[in-house]
Amino acid sequence: MNGELTKKCEQIRKKLIEVVSKNGGHLGPNLGVVELTVCLDEVFDFKEDIVLFDVGHQAYVYKILTDRAEKFDTIRTRKGLSPFLDPNESSYDHFVSGHAGTALPAAVGFAIANPDKKVIVIVGDASISNGHSLEALNYIGYKKLENILVIVNDNEMSIGENVGFISKFLKKVISSGKYQNFREDVKSFINRIKAERVKKTLERLERSIKGYVTPFYALESLGFRFFNVFEGNNIEKLLPMLKKVKDLKGPVILLVKTEKGKGYCFAEENKEKFHGIAPFNIETGNTYKSSISYSEVFGNKILELGKEDENIYTLSAAMIKGTGLHKFSEVYPERCIDTGIAEGFTVTLAAGLAKSGKKPYVCIYSTFIQRAISQLIHDVSIQNLPVRFIIDRSGIVGEDGKTHNGIYDLSFFLTLQNFTVLCPTTAKELQQALEISKNFNSGPLVIRIPRDSVFDIEDEQLLEIGRWKEIKKGSKNLFIATGTMLKIILEIYEELKNRGVDCTVVSAASVKPLDENYLLNYIKGYDNIFVLEENYVKNSFSTSILEFLNDNGIQKQIHRIALKSAIIPHGKREELLKEEKLKGESLIERIEELIYGRKK
Repeated sequence: MNGELTKKCEQIRKKLIEVVSKNGGHLGPNLGVVELTVCLDEVFDFKEDIVLFDVGHQAYVYKILTDRAEKFDTIRTRKGLSPFLDPNESSYDHFVSGHAGTALPAAVGFAIANPDKKVIVIVGDASISNGHSLEALNYIGYKKLENILVIVNDNEMSIGENVGFISKFLKKVISSGKYQNFREDVKSFINRIKAERVKKTLERLERSIKGYVTPFYALESLGFRFFNVFEGNNIEKLLPMLKKVKDLKGPVILLVKTEKGKGYCFAEENKEKFHGIAPFNIETGNTYKSSISYSEVFGNKILELGKEDENIYTLSAAMIKGTGLHKFSEVYPERCIDTGIAEGFTVTLAAGLAKSGKKPYVCIYSTFIQRAISQLIHDVSIQNLPVRFIIDRSGIVGEDGKTHNGIYDLSFFLTLQNFTVLCPTTAKELQQALEISKNFNSGPLVIRIPRDSVFDIEDEQLLEIGRWKEIKKGSKNLFIATGTMLKIILEIYEELKNRGVDCTVVSAASVKPLDENYLLNYIKGYDNIFVLEENYVKNSFSTSILEFLNDNGIQKQIHRIALKSAIIPHGKREELLKEEKLKGESLIERIEELIYGRKK
């Protein structure tokens, strides 16, 4: 039996490496949980039991073992398998995943609604320290939800190295057999004692000593039962333990020690690189050459600013490398704060720094800043604190799909009082925006950057807050473009002219405040006005322009070129932009239809 399972694991590993090398994706986490997922499939009934993966980036093996093995080659491709779990894709997927901290709270709901079903939660050692996870654990213990099995996959990393007391706490428990051995020995001894009074005395002694043996005693006092598997990639060790905990009345926490990247030497050696990776060469482990990203431009500039000003602090929620902060963290480790998966905490921490006269830069993906809206309002906006927000991955991100697209942040930042919002349209503008940010003390400042390669134009004018720049001068048609849309409209500028669409192109990096002078004095002579942005159309940049014109009695029709859908699927970024009619020929046709009232 175990020989067959070992062979299955080898086949799955080979498939994972082959497919991810072509499509990109989360290779390291999935290589680490091959044995765990295969053994879960052997012990539990995936059709009847409810299986939840926190984040879901480590669920590739689960997809293969359920009903998607034949389609696995399509993962992360347009109209192929989702990169995370999605109930619309399979009945085996019970809950949408993508962000950390959702599985345990959802498990509570499933456990209450389905008392006769086993609810199995696989959560990483980083995700379990997330506030939502801890709140759920507190409730599970309080209510003694007996049908929940929590499996903590400990590979000592999230995307980068884990941080925080909880992670150290977890590492201490899982790296030592003292607690499990002590517990089994004491229970065996107590059960052999006949005198009740002596039994009770020994049980009290056991509880007292356990407090010194394991820091998890606090949770055990809430009703959890704890078990360890120190070799989580060893089927001989893992399978018996899963069988043991299967029918135990819980709640039960099983700590499983696994190796991230197991079975592929390059992933074992460079765990952070292979956590989430672009297509790569299997023989060398090298990714294919790519152009410079906006994240890299930011990383180099913030390092320069950090050298000039010791009051600059950078903060990130478990995304140091992803947000371009790795160089800064190496040079100024005391001024680079990695808070772990704790976005709300990160924002309020930054507010405290700002209140104390420091210059904090919160560097975070657009999709994750959504998790801190309360703190943005209560702790930053109301106090008008000069916290700088570097919002990476704004706009469509591509293969990571609907849970990771950055298409909402502009809408809520425009709503928040006191915020200034900049969407640089070029690499030079990003550098200028960062230069401005260093001494910007009139309130919170947002600088949005996309998941895209850098772009620049010749003879570029300086970025000014509240001022736009005319890049091309024409007549009849006015295009006001912010962020990535400047590059996109300039790509089709000559073709538009060839088709009779004469136009002025304006670079609008300053989204809030608007260039009120330009809107009041320069737009009236145009027949058609287009506002282009890579954001959901509701409460957007174009909405702000419409409201301003209406408030000032200017009656002009505004054509809004933005994302009409709030949920964008996964696929290559270029493909998705074209599908949304935001790039290339599809954008030209959309413009012609708006001008002429029909498809030309």
